[in-house]
Amino acid sequence: MHKRYYFFVFVILTLLLGACSAKDDSKAAKDKENAIAKTEKVNQSNVNNKAEDEDDFEKTIEAPNPPEDTQSLLLYTPGKFAGTFYDDNKTAIEEEIAKLPPLKDNAGEEEVKKYWAKLISLFAEHYPDPGTIVEKWKKDEFGNPDIGDPRYEFKENYNVEIILDASGSMAEVIDGKSMMEWAKESIRTFSSNLPKEANVALRVYGHKGTGSDSDKKLSCSSSELLYEMQAFDEGKLNDALNQFQPSGWTPIADSLLQAKEDFANFSGEKNTNIIYLVSDGVETCGGDPVKSAQELAESSVTPILNVIGFNVDSDGQNQLKKIAEAADGTYSTVRNVEQLQAELERSQEMASKWLEWKVNAESQNIDTVLNREGTIFDYKNEFADKSSLEIRNLDKAILFLYKNDQISTEQREILKTLRHARYDLTNKAENELYNDLLKLAHESYKEIEKEINEKYKQDSK
Repeated sequence: MHKRYYFFVFVILTLLLGACSAKDDSKAAKDKENAIAKTEKVNQSNVNNKAEDEDDFEKTIEAPNPPEDTQSLLLYTPGKFAGTFYDDNKTAIEEEIAKLPPLKDNAGEEEVKKYWAKLISLFAEHYPDPGTIVEKWKKDEFGNPDIGDPRYEFKENYNVEIILDASGSMAEVIDGKSMMEWAKESIRTFSSNLPKEANVALRVYGHKGTGSDSDKKLSCSSSELLYEMQAFDEGKLNDALNQFQPSGWTPIADSLLQAKEDFANFSGEKNTNIIYLVSDGVETCGGDPVKSAQELAESSVTPILNVIGFNVDSDGQNQLKKIAEAADGTYSTVRNVEQLQAELERSQEMASKWLEWKVNAESQNIDTVLNREGTIFDYKNEFADKSSLEIRNLDKAILFLYKNDQISTEQREILKTLRHARYDLTNKAENELYNDLLKLAHESYKEIEKEINEKYKQDSK
């Protein structure tokens, strides 16, 4: 009896201990499994975080490849701080470059080069297009029969129309005034300095409604000739300029087509017709301004179309260049009022030569003094000034990055080497362009334009 009882207890205890052991083994296995899973999760999280950090780094310093030759230097989009002296805009510049993530101590030359590309994208200057020199020669030598372009021949009348962008973005302030205020001031000065025998007109677009979608139809249909083609009248022109402020959208295509009607009574056969399209951006009303420009150029108006991009971004530059090319016209980018006035003054100079011809009609073949070499020298100086400004700004930016512990001593040396290479590139480009233009100075216009376009074509891609 007792033996059976103890045996029974023994069996029960054995089963209980086995169960507990199994449970402990199962728990241990599960704990081990959870620990492995947790470790793998942490490891994966670290991998993901590292990948995200690397991705964020790449996005922050993402920038186009820096130019490697003269053509790519000319085509490169100017940086955010182009034309700005570092010390004059120190706070804004250093706030911008302080956003760049610090380079790791073990970051090598390839990563430093990516950093360099970002710096170039911020400080690259707007180097002048040699093609603009040829166009300036045409304007300087207005009336010279060697030009071979009937639009530049002396005609009975001289007419200028300004087509002005009055879209909302023209409200942007530069040097204490809105771009619109600067544009109006330039138009007043330009018009008042034309010979009294010349005519001027003003067409404005995008000056009605607002930039909202609900006003798009109204704004896109707003292109208006506010000052009809006539001699300068200060009171009437001021009344016209006071009628609008920067407001809505940008109907460039429609404005170019309407300009053709503005010149309906001024055939290109007996009239020198000049149009200035001043815009700070692209067409936003669905039109095709390139097609409109071509249609305008092929009309009986046969105008000289000068397109001016006023403080325009790279997309705007691309489209405005194409508009000018479609009309066999000229394109220039201006960043401030002085540059805008300088572009308009070229037409004043042409008008003065026209008046001289008109007054001395018996001597229609005026000998034009060629100032090409002086123009080329001015071009070289402008190029050198931009290169010097760019290098000084880059030097100061590199020093700030170093003092701000964003780059190490070794990385700073790599950046300084790249900076020296950049200076060598701009210096080489400056001399190459100067020598090419000097060589072409006494060639015919067709030969000059062909050579410049083949070697330094400012393609808009």
